[in-house]
Amino acid sequence: MVKDPRAVTLRAVLVFPDLYEVGMSHLGLALIYDRLNQVEDFWAERAYAPAPDLEAELRRRHHPLKSLESGTPLRDFHLVGVSLQYELGYTNFLNILELGGIPLKAADRGPHDPVVVGGGPGAANPEPVAPFFDALVLGDGEEAVLEVAAVVQAWRAAQGTREELWQALEDLPGVYVPSRFHLEFDELGRLRAIIPRGRRETIRRRLVPDLAAVSPSPRVLVPTCQIVHDRLNVELSRGCTRGCRYCQAGMFYRPVREKSPEAVLAWVEQALALTGFEEVSLLSLSPGDYQALPWLVASLMDRLEPQRIALSLPSLRADTLTPEVMAQIQRVRRTGLTIAPEAGSERLRAVINKNLPEEIILASARAAFQAGWRLLKVYFMIGLPTETEGDLEALAHLTRNLLKIGSGGGRVRLNVSLSTFIPKAHTPFQWEEQAGLEDSRRRLHQVKDLLRHPQVQLKWNSAAQSWLEGIFSRGDRRLAPVLLAAFRRGCRLDAWSEHLRLEDWRQAFFDAKVEPDTYLRPREPEELLPWSHLDLGVNHDFLLRERERAYAARETPDCRREGCQDCGVCQKEGVALRLADRPSKAWVPSLRKSRPAPVFWYRLTYAKLEEARWLSHLELVNAFYRSLRRSGLPLAFSAGHHPLPRVAFHGALPVGVESLCETLDVALTRALPARVVAARLNQALIPGLRILEVEGLKRAEKPPSPTRVDYRVESPEPVFDGGVAARFLQRGHYPVTRHRPNDERLVDVRPLVAGLEVEDARQVHLSLNNLAKDKLKVSEVLKAVFQLTEGQSRELQIVKIQAR
Repeated sequence: MVKDPRAVTLRAVLVFPDLYEVGMSHLGLALIYDRLNQVEDFWAERAYAPAPDLEAELRRRHHPLKSLESGTPLRDFHLVGVSLQYELGYTNFLNILELGGIPLKAADRGPHDPVVVGGGPGAANPEPVAPFFDALVLGDGEEAVLEVAAVVQAWRAAQGTREELWQALEDLPGVYVPSRFHLEFDELGRLRAIIPRGRRETIRRRLVPDLAAVSPSPRVLVPTCQIVHDRLNVELSRGCTRGCRYCQAGMFYRPVREKSPEAVLAWVEQALALTGFEEVSLLSLSPGDYQALPWLVASLMDRLEPQRIALSLPSLRADTLTPEVMAQIQRVRRTGLTIAPEAGSERLRAVINKNLPEEIILASARAAFQAGWRLLKVYFMIGLPTETEGDLEALAHLTRNLLKIGSGGGRVRLNVSLSTFIPKAHTPFQWEEQAGLEDSRRRLHQVKDLLRHPQVQLKWNSAAQSWLEGIFSRGDRRLAPVLLAAFRRGCRLDAWSEHLRLEDWRQAFFDAKVEPDTYLRPREPEELLPWSHLDLGVNHDFLLRERERAYAARETPDCRREGCQDCGVCQKEGVALRLADRPSKAWVPSLRKSRPAPVFWYRLTYAKLEEARWLSHLELVNAFYRSLRRSGLPLAFSAGHHPLPRVAFHGALPVGVESLCETLDVALTRALPARVVAARLNQALIPGLRILEVEGLKRAEKPPSPTRVDYRVESPEPVFDGGVAARFLQRGHYPVTRHRPNDERLVDVRPLVAGLEVEDARQVHLSLNNLAKDKLKVSEVLKAVFQLTEGQSRELQIVKIQAR
């Protein structure tokens, strides 16, 4: 969203400390972004962690990291909101602050520096990063973020001190100000006391009791490049009643609050019309527990199937994977299905309260294979409390049984993901020991050996990443110097295995005089924990009882079905489970059968200019697909597993090159005037793309095959010389070496060039013959003719003018 900076009184930038393709997939950041921008005089923008090559370029040029929407340096914002989703993003956060020109530590910031506020699951134990934050929001952020923004707005207007800011933020419910607490450690490095310096001894998390009160706008952000989860995400509910003892999210987001199915249905229809996504994902910690799921899925598919929009349900539990739901999902295409037993044996599943008998797991897999799925994702965890060698062997045995079930219907495959158990704060397992680095490696290798099978693809989190995450998940403020040391040694993107630098992390611990493995040790139940002053609403006694039940392998029933289990959340918050009622009107399946529709073809000439020139061909294709869906034109779709709009793109324009003469063909199911097609699509296209001409075709035709293409090229430097161009045109041959990955060959440039005219030292007109072989890019031709450097070649601004 773009606003007039002169019309707002508070500017915020929301930071996701990982790459764009990860951060844009995250629903929480999008919800806060939408919430802030609904306020007329607030403007929220976004920033993400730069990839290593971009960081190097920013540092080389001494350029600050800027926001995505307006290109404003981060240091010029009033409020910086940081999403803390996982511990391995902490060095990215420090990198973003430094590149943005913001002092790293809160104590070093003055009255004109931005206010840095964090939130998300990482705020459940923020102590390792506490010195870098002015404040953190504990719990749901939709209402709290507006209150934080109002405090910052008033503080800036009053020109207050940093101390006055912290005092004002401390008064907000659910807001933790680290400077208002002092942590003392004994000579062994264990936490001895948490001493409040402000008005409160404990910070209780924020809770939104009714999600309908904070419903987001259907005008959802749409990426123009590929992201990890590129789909329309809709939150069905928040919270979970299953009570898995390792799961921090299950404790963090209690109690369950469901949205009404009618509201979800209406929102999805509006959002699809505004965005053009080709897949909808229903999000929840356990979507199969959503009471109205069968009605909602069937009703959605009646609307999505004619538009060839797929539906996915990530995180479905095996015991909620019904044939009825599977039948609905595959009406457009079979999206991924996941089964998460977490442990191989029933005994260990009872320990972690994953109440899934093996027969239920196998029955769910059988139903999926019989419904036509050939691939299932299966999640397991190693290193769980009380795990034995027999449990690891049971994991392999269960996997083989899953394969055996699917073998009767053809070749099936399993994508098995392994992760190492990490004790998390505020869970019944927060006191447990975590497997050390070498022990974790041993168990991973053992399981990998047990699971060797041509139909099993195995993925795993590296032992080093789990080791590092475990240290910071239950860490304290003594780890802040370690983070700084690792950051100074170049540690970045630690959640990406190819970027993790374990030896630099070891040296950072050594430099900070911190023994990392002490954070993996078991804790005593009476021990003071670094997060003891942060209250998620779950009683300490309940967590201890759950721990005892785990060691007795006793399951705790679901409070949704068996009544209150006395965790304390509902009593403290004054709320109860908010479950959506099933619609009184039963769903009736649609009896309409789609008939083959006539097809009308149109050839579109379009321009690709300005920021759109940086789209790759695949990104351009995706942008057109979504724009066509947004336009409301009656699209014809392809058949097969993954139906798409019937569009034929004619050639791929190199990244960075602009054009005024690109063409594509599109098929519609109804004849429309050419001007109507152009007008509707121009209203839906992204900036930089524009339809210039539309021509109706009698039938599908072959793409145009021009013999000559004209370009206008400008250079920021005076690099073109008319004499050089004239001498080139007089030559019969002009051989140069063409460099390609794994291929170098001599190419004669002269036959490629049909015309070359130097307008002045900064502009030329170039015509290229469209030959079948030995093609060169425009930049390569001009680099060879005018002997340009690599840097000068990269800076050329190329516009394709005409193809004839």
